[in-house]
Amino acid sequence: MSDTEVLSAPQFKPSHPGGIFKRQILAENNLTVTEAADRLGITRKHLSNFCNEHVPCSLDLAQRIAAATGSGVAMWINLQAKYDTWLAEHSEPPKVKAIG
Repeated sequence: MSDTEVLSAPQFKPSHPGGIFKRQILAENNLTVTEAADRLGITRKHLSNFCNEHVPCSLDLAQRIAAATGSGVAMWINLQAKYDTWLAEHSEPPKVKAIG
């Protein structure tokens, strides 16, 4: 196995952090999106978009989720980074001119 293969993204698409939040935080705590949004201090619409994987986990949202759940900010940022990395590595690269 080459170094490139070792460092490449996982074969299977990682879960979006919004889906994880929906399954592990909302469902396990029997919370609605509206209730959780109120507790996080964000709009219901934004949390709904996050839970339905339409928007990424921003730094602000990661801080709010971490503070409300006792989890770490890094966990939410890393989940988003893994998801974004997988998408980038499995999509058509942009057309660019080489540098150097």
